[in-house]
Parts: sequence; C-alpha cells; structure tokens
Amino acid sequence: MEKYMKKYHIKSYECDSSFHLRIMSLFNFFQDIADMHAEEMGVGYTFCEQQKIGWVGANYHIQIHRLPEWKENITLLTWPSGTTPVSGIRDFQMIDEKGKVIINASSQWVLVDIEKMRPLPVKKYLPQYEIINERAVETTFPKWASVERADSLISVPVLHDHIDFNNHVNNANYPVWALDSVASDFLKKHPLTEIEVAFKRPALLGDQLTVLTQKDNLMTRHDIKKSDLTLASIRCQWK
Repeated sequence: MEKYMKKYHIKSYECDSSFHLRIMSLFNFFQDIADMHAEEMGVGYTFCEQQKIGWVGANYHIQIHRLPEWKENITLLTWPSGTTPVSGIRDFQMIDEKGKVIINASSQWVLVDIEKMRPLPVKKYLPQYEIINERAVETTFPKWASVERADSLISVPVLHDHIDFNNHVNNANYPVWALDSVASDFLKKHPLTEIEVAFKRPALLGDQLTVLTQKDNLMTRHDIKKSDLTLASIRCQWK
C-alpha cells in the first residue's frame, strides 16, 4: 500500500483573520481525506452503513510547525498506521510547495455498533487491510489530568449546524470551542504548536455545554462538559 495523497488550495473562507488556515478547516481536511481513503480501502462509510457499524473519533495528536496561508497549495498524505483490538490508527502529514512537512498528526478511531454504540473487534467486523508501519507522530494518546481550576469558562449551545450525519456534534467543533475559550490577545501573540484531543462522549442537538479552561504559561487544558459529564478533553501547547 502507498500513502494516499490529495492536494488542497487554501481558500479565503478556510482562513482566520490572520490569513492562516483555521483549526476547524484543518480537522475538516483530515476528515475529508480519511473518508476518501477509507472508501478506497473498502472500510469507509458505504461499507460501514451496510453493516450498521461506524468509526467514532477517539483521539487526535497534532504537531504544527506552521499553518498554511491563504492561496497556498499544500499536499496532504494519510495512511493507516496501526490497529488495536477495537480501533484503527490513521496518520497524516501536510507538506508545503517547497516539500517541507509543516504539520504531522495521528488519530485513533473506534469501531462501534451504531445502534448500541458499543466497541466492536476490528478483525471480526472489517475486511483485512494493509498497514504502513510508520508514524507521523509517535504517540500512544496518553491521558492527562482534568482541569483543576477554571481560569476561564464559556457556555456553548449545541446548534443544528454543529450536527453531522451521525446525528451528533462533528469532531471539528470541539477544538474550536476550546480555542474560543482562550483570550484573543493571547491567540494573536502565541501560535498553536501542538494540540491533543480526547473524545469521550458525543454531544447532541440541544445540549448546553461548558468549556472549562486552565492556563499554565504556554500550555492550556480544556474540559468540555455537559453538566458533570466530560465529553472531550483538549490540551494545547503554544509558542
């Protein structure tokens, strides 16, 4: 198997006020190319829908050397880099026009029974597929401590636009909510260099969420909660 490749031209609506790629756009790129490659491998949405199973995002670990800018042409690579009994691991690399890697990422996806939302053994429910034994980020998706103090807090209603065709909040929204909880003057001065996301429970239409943020120098931690339940935890490193 070769790594799957797709080229992207960075459009104005995919950028923020600094003309750099939005974090939501980055996550959408990852989902886009992962969907296409999984379909080509025979383990994508079409196959899963027929089997009443599905991939649910569990983790992301992303290292950012720099975010691409408006009008830039980039190449995105992806490949399956490993499995666990109930999950698949997929890695990504973003390369600029000079051939330099500007973003490395690794993600973990749990295979579930769509109706019961219970994890399923990958080897039993999926056709065998080839793995490329190479990691863009050497990570085991470690756990980290929950937010101990709320240096800032925002409330987020789950609206219709947040919902994807699995009828829960699309994964790309969670890191956006985390970054929205950080002061704008800090965001302007400190580029994001690393972000880790652990998805724990899905948010649904009509949920009222709270984002708790703890800031320790150039590291922030974020817990996205519904009442006392943590739906996602995010850790960011800034330059």
